[in-house]
Amino acid sequence: MKRRWFLCGVALLVSANLFAYKSGGKGGSPHNMSVQVREVYVRSLPNYMAPKVGRLVYGDEVAIVGKDGAWCQISSPAGWVPESALTKGKIKLSGDAAKQGVVRDEVALAGKGMGPDVEMKYRKQDPEMEKAYRDVEWLENFKISDEGLKAFMSAGKLGH
Repeated sequence: MKRRWFLCGVALLVSANLFAYKSGGKGGSPHNMSVQVREVYVRSLPNYMAPKVGRLVYGDEVAIVGKDGAWCQISSPAGWVPESALTKGKIKLSGDAAKQGVVRDEVALAGKGMGPDVEMKYRKQDPEMEKAYRDVEWLENFKISDEGLKAFMSAGKLGH
């Protein structure tokens, strides 16, 4: 009888450790990461085609509560984001920049030595560079609906 209780206890401990490992942390406890891309949608499931349940932007901090392959489960807004959109380091934005109405992207670029004045200099130096900047701006502003993406994937016989 004692042996049966002992085996049940061992099985329970193994199950708890496996759950903790699967959920991405020790004991399933959350840890924080920051968004390292301009914008990422939070999905209801760990899949690019799952419904959107929220949106995060560069510098937002999230609590990771689980993991499934290349996806991280976050607590708020509750859902899933690709791990590639996150970084372990905390991204600090200057308070002065926020007071002046500077957008987060400008703060990030300025930290790398790039700002609107440097961009204008590059654009004026070379017509090809100006065209390249316009192309990038067009691409950054290009939006496609979930329905359009699903139709594209279906037509091309692409998997999720």
